[in-house]
Amino acid sequence: MCGACGSGRVRAPWEDTLGPPDPGAARRRAAALTRWLEPWRWRVAPWAGGYTLAGPHGALAPATGIDEVVERARAARPELPGLAAGPADDLDLADAVVRVSVTALYRDGPLLLVGPDPGAPRRLHAHGRVAVDVVPRAGETWSVG
Repeated sequence: MCGACGSGRVRAPWEDTLGPPDPGAARRRAAALTRWLEPWRWRVAPWAGGYTLAGPHGALAPATGIDEVVERARAARPELPGLAAGPADDLDLADAVVRVSVTALYRDGPLLLVGPDPGAPRRLHAHGRVAVDVVPRAGETWSVG
């Protein structure tokens, strides 16, 4: 651990490696998680070490990344909203990241994340085991397949 950011994280979660550097990305991903978890009144906020969580009965322990938030939500509420079943085109990056994490929790699959990333195609791993192939394309929105 280098400690330069003060977060205590040894390696950034996969979602931090998508797209160009963006100081507002964590805030947008937290908002996407909050929209997804809204039926249970969970709120997610960005934090230097990941995300802080609050449920209907108060604060929960912070999470280090999107995958951890999704896993904890499933543990608390096994009947997660059907995010993986809906349309997966024309998403902003934050919603696409949440969609990939939720889908990866239920599939061993590889997943395909297609969007306006300026980099070359690459493979990341959601939940440490599910391959996510990130492929650039022209346009401003993301899709998950």
